[in-house]
Amino acid sequence: MRSAHDVLDWLKIALTPGVGPANFFQLIQAFGTPDKILGASEGEIQSVPRLKPDVIRDLIQTQEGGRDAEAKKEADRIEKLGISILTLKDSLYPKRLAHIPTPPPLLFYRGRIEEQDNHHFAIVGTRRCDSYGLRQTRTFAAELASAGLIVVSGLALGIDTAAHRGALTAEGKTWAFLPGGFGKIYPPENLSLAEEIAETGALISERPLDAQPLRTSFPARNRLVSGVSAGVLVVQAPAKSGALITARLAMEQGRDVFALPGRIDEPSSRGPHRLIQDGAKLALSSEEILNELNLELDGVPAIVRRPRTQRPGLTRDSSQTKRKRESSTPETRGVRELAKSLSDPIDQRIVLRLEHGPVHIDRLSGDLDVPVKTVSERLLLLEMEGHVKRLPGMSFDLS
Repeated sequence: MRSAHDVLDWLKIALTPGVGPANFFQLIQAFGTPDKILGASEGEIQSVPRLKPDVIRDLIQTQEGGRDAEAKKEADRIEKLGISILTLKDSLYPKRLAHIPTPPPLLFYRGRIEEQDNHHFAIVGTRRCDSYGLRQTRTFAAELASAGLIVVSGLALGIDTAAHRGALTAEGKTWAFLPGGFGKIYPPENLSLAEEIAETGALISERPLDAQPLRTSFPARNRLVSGVSAGVLVVQAPAKSGALITARLAMEQGRDVFALPGRIDEPSSRGPHRLIQDGAKLALSSEEILNELNLELDGVPAIVRRPRTQRPGLTRDSSQTKRKRESSTPETRGVRELAKSLSDPIDQRIVLRLEHGPVHIDRLSGDLDVPVKTVSERLLLLEMEGHVKRLPGMSFDLS
């Protein structure tokens, strides 16, 4: 159990002007815990990469007690509002989110986050959607939530709202990531929806209570929406849309990106259609999304999940693969020889892990204890060299 003193230390750093989630993460990387940050010398703080002089000055002021009263007030308000905090060191911290570049060291949340909350799927899109977009969003969200996925979005009007509502209608869980703090829930039109979400799911923010939802806050929030999720579905987004930022971030994070097709003469279809041209998966049903994700879900699916269609050269029956590899000593020796021939130790570990059969990138990241971004980069190089191949649903196997 985290002590009150420990909570205050986390809040002191979070409330220091100019620190923000990115600098906070750099400080945690350098010192490990807030109490060590607060006890560091000026020279040690100056050695942390990318800290500007004014941020260093404010941190020193925090060390000298300049943020004590503010942190105590914040802690009292957090308790009064029924808000909890999660740190990067906590077991409940979302596992996928922990492996994105610069994950937020501190999360504020209201609602329920549980140990079994491992599989999330994001649905995002424009605020200015039509009845087709709303209907399809509710359907996808309801079916995916019924299958055991936590539906993630950003609480915005339009598609985000429909995604949250669809999950709630199916009595499933949904998480909403906020662009500002809990004292400034945005948009105010969705305050009642926020209350409903918190009853079974969670409202989450990386910002202190009074942080305003600024223009720069939305892309930062979007990286959390994609980062916590196994995949992202984009429903109706014009050519310039925040949903497309979420899709780009998802691709960079190694997540599956899906897009819902629409009318070719509809401006809100331009974003999804461009994503499909760029390699996003066509979203025609929840069943196809579930099969592409290939997750081990704890819930009972509301829709029947048929086996994937076997494509020549792309997939193999996992039991046949396992039997073949177990009984084929020369092949096993060949895999180990391949691993020895690789100069990068992560490449070696990836090859040896894939010796036992296809693995999803998230599972591979967890098994190797290596960030998804790094695993994605190494897999791309191994694929280009002909050592591994990508399967549907962001799984990989030896070539």
